[in-house]
Amino acid sequence: MALNFMPKEVKFFDYLSLQAENLVKASGYFKSVLKDGVMNELAARKMHDLEHEGDTLMHEIADMLNRTFITPIDREDIFALANQLDDVLDLLNAMASRMRLYKLDPGETYFSQFIDLIDQSAAALSNAVKHMHDTKKARRVLDHCIEVNRLENLGDALREKAISSLFETEKDPMMVIKWKEMYEVAEGTLDNCEHVAKVIESILVKHG
Repeated sequence: MALNFMPKEVKFFDYLSLQAENLVKASGYFKSVLKDGVMNELAARKMHDLEHEGDTLMHEIADMLNRTFITPIDREDIFALANQLDDVLDLLNAMASRMRLYKLDPGETYFSQFIDLIDQSAAALSNAVKHMHDTKKARRVLDHCIEVNRLENLGDALREKAISSLFETEKDPMMVIKWKEMYEVAEGTLDNCEHVAKVIESILVKHG
């Protein structure tokens, strides 16, 4: 009979799931803002509030780690997973802030495609984190991680296409600089999503 390595206490997984769900809220909200075509002060503040909520969850997880002797998985893995999820949320908030600061068009096609890929990645990560405490669903968790990797590869191709188009069509040098930065940060956000998936995969390998 297979042994379940996870203790009954799953509070850490509950908090990690909340953190991943908050990331989904942030990416979904960002996507809706781009669709509406308005990145104003209210929208930027909402993104900041979601990022602050993520910080709070990160601090709570760190505090629980400091106060807990026995953890369901290695404490280093819990911290790494929480920290990587927080990094993705930080990058989303940074992009929203820069879009407003640079007065960029929220309807720009390539950037909207990037945010859509990030939103899909966030959903896949949330689904993976939600089920990772259940060893019977390890295959499902791995499939979500593979999906994140696929989306990151699409992001690589999209960055090349977006930057190439930018150099060919944009005449204003400052706009070239601004949008190139946004594309690269967006692609870096997808890289960070992949880092989260790799942490999850590493946990599955350790305890599989």
